[in-house]
Amino acid sequence: MWAMRNGVPEAELRSLVHSLVDGGYLKDLVIDQGCWVSLAPAGVAELQAIRAKRTNRLERNTYARNVVLQWLYDHEEERVRSLAEMIKDPQVHFYGDALTSDETGRAFSYLREQSMVRARRAFGGDVLTPRITARGIACVESGKTVADFTNPQHSGGNVYNTYLPNAQGVIVGEQQNFTQNNNAGIDPSAFIRLAGYLGQVSATLGLEDSERIELERAAQELHAAATSASPEPGRLQALTSRIVDGLTNAAGTIAGQIALQMGQDALGSLG
Repeated sequence: MWAMRNGVPEAELRSLVHSLVDGGYLKDLVIDQGCWVSLAPAGVAELQAIRAKRTNRLERNTYARNVVLQWLYDHEEERVRSLAEMIKDPQVHFYGDALTSDETGRAFSYLREQSMVRARRAFGGDVLTPRITARGIACVESGKTVADFTNPQHSGGNVYNTYLPNAQGVIVGEQQNFTQNNNAGIDPSAFIRLAGYLGQVSATLGLEDSERIELERAAQELHAAATSASPEPGRLQALTSRIVDGLTNAAGTIAGQIALQMGQDALGSLG
């Protein structure tokens, strides 16, 4: 019924369900006059984590700063009249939840203090017309987050355990646990999961061959970067942003929407 109401093709639904079952998010798959599934513990945990993240003020504010700057960079050649245009864009939603005008306003004020954006009053002084500055462009093109660009940090010696779902394709062949000791102080798990998921679903995203090949190549590079001894935040951000851009034409598929959300999750983890 859900698929019918949302216009999801049966083939796409079956592929999506199978990938979520393989990833451990769904269980008890029964295909008999329809698909019947229930959430596995990992699926429940993922939903709970998303709900918790949606209410995490620190994560929302950090995400807002990064996404406001990236959005202004992407729309630099357009005549953006106000931040309200960005709020309406589903690409900047935080785990499917739209940012508020207060959140984008605070993010813009912070970026302006960092000389990354500027604004002038328009429409009687009630609306800010936003623009990105040369410093803001340098931040985006460096591949770093706002936090990394304004205050580089160095730490190390951390061990991370990442569960790799069964990704029958580009990245991973079997279920396994991946243990990593890196000296960059970065938890790479979200990036490894994103790369593994793309390995499962890249052929189901409805992309042109050239787009699919480029997406798979980016996923392979992301996996290599995330599993290195010293993952670089800028490199992880650049590759993940490349993947998110490559998923634009797949946003009409459920698998594409999930991958986009995972990409936003990974970018948000950089702080």
